[in-house]
Formats: sequence, C-alpha cells, structure tokens
Amino acid sequence: MSFPNDANGELLELMQAEGIALDQSYMLDFYVVFSTEEQAKAAAERVGREFDGAGLFVNFSDDAQMWELRLQQEMVPEHGKITEIELILSKLCKQFKGKTDGWGMLEPEDEIDDE
Repeated sequence: MSFPNDANGELLELMQAEGIALDQSYMLDFYVVFSTEEQAKAAAERVGREFDGAGLFVNFSDDAQMWELRLQQEMVPEHGKITEIELILSKLCKQFKGKTDGWGMLEPEDEIDDE
C-alpha cells in the first residue's frame, strides 16, 4: 500500500513496515497543545461537541512544557480520515490558541502466553 508524501503518510508507512495491519481498527490519539490550562479545557469542551463519544483528556505535558488536549478515537488508520480529523481539530482549537501536535497510537501488543 502506498501513501501520500506527507507526515501522515510517512507515519502510516512506518506502521506498515512494522507489521501493523492498517485495515484493522485501533485507538488513535490526536494531540493539540496550548499555553494555558484554561485554553485547553475550553477547547476540550468545544471539541467534545464535535466528536461525541470520543475520549478527551487534558493534562500538562512535561515533554512539550505545555497543556495538551488528547482526543482518543477508535478507527481504522486511514490517511484521509486522519488528515480530516487533524484539520477539524486545528479549526476548532485555533480560537483557543491551540496548535495540533500530531497523532499516534500505542503499538499493538503481541499475545504472549505467560504460562
């Protein structure tokens, strides 16, 4: 499978190379960063109305040294849908001075029989 030549395409290509089945549904995390907790919480309220049923989390990111809004959405990792979500997040969070900061997922764990 080939992907567009952009950041999302590169990440999907890397996931494919790692053996992740891109035709299955996974829990994806989308990130937006803010200078203040108030901005992040206000944006989370707005984003929650657009993405009903999605997981929304606000926390301080030690790595970024900023407040972070994480949208968690179960979906098949398709380039077009990922890009669409990022564009919607960017539009919704712009009024709260938020900046999209990529997306990712936890790598699926191999089933290991510990017995």
